[in-house]
Amino acid sequence: MKKFVQWYTKFPGVLLAIMLLLKIVMFRQFAIHDLSLLGIVSDIAAMICLMALPAIFMRGKARTALQYVIAMLLSLIWFATSIYYSYYGSIPTYLTLTHLGQVGQISESITSAIEPYMSLYFVDFIVLAIMKIIWGSRSEVRTLYWTAATRKKRPKLRALIIFGLSFIVVGTIVFTSKNIENEHALANRLGVITYQFAVLGQGKTDSVDKMSEEERAQYLDQIQQWFAKQDKPDQSMYYGVADGRNLIVVQLESFQNFVIGLKVGDQEVTPNLNALIQDSFYFPHMYQQIGEGNTSDAEFLLNTGVYPLGAPNMSSFVEGKIVPSLPRTLATQGYDSYTFHVNDVTFWNRDKMYPALGFTKYFDAKSFENDHFNSFGASDEQFYKVVLEQFKQFNEEEQPFYAQLLTTSSHHPFVIPKEKQQLILPSTYAETQLGNYLQAARYTDEQLGIFIQQLKDAGIWDQSVLAIYGDHAGLQTKENDPAWVTEQLGIPYHGTISRMNIPFILSIPGVEGEVVETVAGQVDMLPTIYNVLGIDADTHQQLIFGNDLLNTDTNIFGVRYYLPTGSFYNDDVLFVPGLGFNDGIATDLKSLEQVDVGNELRADYDYILELMKMSDLYSAQMPVGTSSKSGFSEPVQ
Repeated sequence: MKKFVQWYTKFPGVLLAIMLLLKIVMFRQFAIHDLSLLGIVSDIAAMICLMALPAIFMRGKARTALQYVIAMLLSLIWFATSIYYSYYGSIPTYLTLTHLGQVGQISESITSAIEPYMSLYFVDFIVLAIMKIIWGSRSEVRTLYWTAATRKKRPKLRALIIFGLSFIVVGTIVFTSKNIENEHALANRLGVITYQFAVLGQGKTDSVDKMSEEERAQYLDQIQQWFAKQDKPDQSMYYGVADGRNLIVVQLESFQNFVIGLKVGDQEVTPNLNALIQDSFYFPHMYQQIGEGNTSDAEFLLNTGVYPLGAPNMSSFVEGKIVPSLPRTLATQGYDSYTFHVNDVTFWNRDKMYPALGFTKYFDAKSFENDHFNSFGASDEQFYKVVLEQFKQFNEEEQPFYAQLLTTSSHHPFVIPKEKQQLILPSTYAETQLGNYLQAARYTDEQLGIFIQQLKDAGIWDQSVLAIYGDHAGLQTKENDPAWVTEQLGIPYHGTISRMNIPFILSIPGVEGEVVETVAGQVDMLPTIYNVLGIDADTHQQLIFGNDLLNTDTNIFGVRYYLPTGSFYNDDVLFVPGLGFNDGIATDLKSLEQVDVGNELRADYDYILELMKMSDLYSAQMPVGTSSKSGFSEPVQ
């Protein structure tokens, strides 16, 4: 041990580099399950570049200290990335990692995603600290350390050569990967560190702040010309059947479609939604399209009909902008718009997104009694209690209102208080995420059913339109093998298609609904709502990138972030590209089996890439401004 300590004090950077190399292999093996040689080489080369820099420009204690800092930061990045990948299934960008300050508000979810191996990212620092405590005060070691640290001649040339060779390797891998459209494959190929520099170099859209009015007009004209070439469905069916009614939108947290109509034994998981569907328009083939903003991206989708950028999240991207939106359009019809969420309004930058979208007022954590249902605070029971009180006040103003409600009781990790659990589940569900999820879904359904009855009792129901949808997937594949879920539930369950399948329900009292089998994405919700309200988005200079589902028999839409850019659903399949189109995979939406990728899918693939490009340009040209109608809610007294 003494010789090891002597060697370490002479060459601390070498030992740190060796430990980081082992962490790279551990990350790729246990986190992303990809031990491809090119990916490992890219990770190692990027790490060597960073560790060599201090040796080029510094010496002695300063060099060693900076190498320690770099090693610690890299360990933290791999630790955070491992948690993120475990939870979301993708490698985050540096933009995503800047939101780590919000971790405390979803602490239960983050804690549940930590696995035992992740502690090994820091074991070397613990061991070295112990070594320092035991041997650090011994004069022999201290003399060796200071002798090594104060030498006047440092091997800067050797460090420069090592840095140069590593940089060439990184640059070559990045250059040869520039045509890869699949961000997931690109991230795995480049590695965590190199991928950040590649993302930084690409950028998503042009800077709005630097965009002139002339450039903005050119972008908008380009988008409008593209739209003019596309076929638009007739909007004759159900147009204006809910003209002038209140619009109530309920966004259900982590709510997948498979629970609708599901029975465990003789128990319905969602009896209230099952009953509601009988008199509503029900869209069972809707799929999530969110990016890194997750729930907040789902809010953005509902209110704009525009594709999220993937990264960054849209709540941050639209800060300070004037976004063409549902609240702004309804304001021209005499509506006030409100949004309700039991979390602090700063979570996911909502205090900036809501004014950008034009909401009149938002209600956050201060408005609700915190019964500590989960890490978000108030339960759905407390949530709907406050919402109903506010609705009664809105109703007295004798003008229509729009309200978007965000539930949270079915948030990951789906553990709800035992006294709120109503399902009697088989023993095979014990201590499983699936069992917890079903209990949370049942509670969410119950509270929604109570709320709907309260709307009827208050005389608000018949004056309103109710839209309900899931924001994104709930069950994590790593804890719910699709074959096991299929066996437990007795229904076909696919790890991507079934997982990303969310419900969309549109209930219009007095109008008989139906089950609409059209394949749909979240981008299609807004045009469908506009249709029944009798609103033409074109007259409000609002471009929408989805279709009215009540007047569409065929559909195609794209997905990115949780799937590679270029992924799309059409009437028949989910297509996911590989490095490009040619090595992509098509899965039949009905059989859930892989099918041959025919040439006819190439046109759909090219269309989706162009569609999302137009959507991104549309986001880029949104003008900077402020909303005159926005504010914080007052806390409940």
